[in-house]
Amino acid sequence: MIDPRETDRDAYLAAAIPTNYTDNEIVRLFTRGYDRYVVDNTPDRETLLSDIERFGTAAFKSSQRNRPLKYPFVDEPATLVLLATLSTVCVSEQPRFEDTPPRRNQVLHNIRELFATNLLALVHEYDDPTLYQEMAEVLYAKGPSQDGPHPGRVCTGVKPMPEFDEEETAGNESDLYVEIPMAAASRKCLARASTEATSSDETGEIRTQVKNNHLYVPLDHLHDTYRSYAKRCFGRLQAVQEDELGEPQRKWLRDHETAISERTDYALEIGQYEKVWKNWDQGEQIVRLLQNAVRASPQTQIGEFHTAQELSDALEVYEPENESERTQLTQLSTPRSVGNSLADHSSHRSVTVDRSDRINTYRIGHSGGGSRPLEITDLEDLFELPCLAAMDERLQEEKPVRKDLFNLVRMVMWLPQYRKKSVDAITDELKDLFSRWPWFDPEISAYQIKYEARRGDRGIGPEGNTPLPMNCNNDDMQRYCIGKEQCPYSIYGSLPFPDDMYDQLEQTNDYF
Repeated sequence: MIDPRETDRDAYLAAAIPTNYTDNEIVRLFTRGYDRYVVDNTPDRETLLSDIERFGTAAFKSSQRNRPLKYPFVDEPATLVLLATLSTVCVSEQPRFEDTPPRRNQVLHNIRELFATNLLALVHEYDDPTLYQEMAEVLYAKGPSQDGPHPGRVCTGVKPMPEFDEEETAGNESDLYVEIPMAAASRKCLARASTEATSSDETGEIRTQVKNNHLYVPLDHLHDTYRSYAKRCFGRLQAVQEDELGEPQRKWLRDHETAISERTDYALEIGQYEKVWKNWDQGEQIVRLLQNAVRASPQTQIGEFHTAQELSDALEVYEPENESERTQLTQLSTPRSVGNSLADHSSHRSVTVDRSDRINTYRIGHSGGGSRPLEITDLEDLFELPCLAAMDERLQEEKPVRKDLFNLVRMVMWLPQYRKKSVDAITDELKDLFSRWPWFDPEISAYQIKYEARRGDRGIGPEGNTPLPMNCNNDDMQRYCIGKEQCPYSIYGSLPFPDDMYDQLEQTNDYF
């Protein structure tokens, strides 16, 4: 019997290995988490909601899910469990996921991954080897088919073994090894290096050491094993939270949570479907692969028509980014298979098939979620966006505010055809654009454009970052917005911005 509400170590145990504990003990862990949000005997719901949203939106960022162990995102295990499980409730309550099985919900997967990373960071910070020992009891226990359970302890200690380490690692947590008696050992204890392949079935040299009838497993292997266990572990915490949470609490979360929903909207808007659905629609995967291959090849270009042979050639030299892309490439190994696949997905918003000639040609456009793509061949094409058309109309009558102009400069700087142009060349073209307005002054406009372009070496903030344009939900853009329901476009979804821009967005909290 443990009491996670009253004892720090018990809170760590219940959070780390909840499959070992009862519902009541886990509920006590939740209660400890809620206690942090009680001020003068009154629940502080607003702060709790803010922290839930902060956790849920952070899960979209790979940089947060892969944080170093010495930097926990949440500083206490009960708080972590509370925020993580309530974040999943907020996600599951979104109407878009009503018919989505949890295994297909990538947002839930990401929250679980952030939970596991954060939990390991907290255990690392707590610095109690016996806590690792309790975790190892669960992680390295023999399965039911392996001679039955071991009658003694699976793990008899977590200790430094300097004789197994290189000199340069001495004194680090990497010196620690999980000690497991040979009688309790199973194949789970075989830690392998990930850089060397020894066969098609096993990868890497065995790192587990043997001494005095014990196995010694490097502690980093426990970390990796825990991430796999986290699926079952976190599912246990979720199940208890689901049972405990009443409909009034769910309704309150539905009515008040906005940030996680908006972050999900944003991912869909810019075509990052893989951040919302796990193994998302095959058509989306194929189009994304073709987009990547077309961008990577000097012989092809996004937005231009190409034959199936040209696209096949681009795929042939493309270096896949992950295992999923490698699998897809095997399905697109010939020009015929490329053409057939694009014909099958010709209704996709990023695919256009031209059948007017003897040989079909195919145009692969930019991802844009549900937004209509907008090609920019001349800067005046920007005014196809209704918000910029409204701004254009206003600037015919009034002098500009600075944000209107710097946002326009930023948009242009991010267009692919301007990425490698000099500031002077960009300035000349923007001056031509600005000359449409009666207040235009060549010298003042040139100064304003260059000032914006050169802030932080063509960027605001860290040196080298090009400043980001405002998206539709920005308050300043709302002055010109005709309403999302009426507009087929979006700034981030319709303009042909490169992936670099979305990568930079991932490093900020300014999604809108």
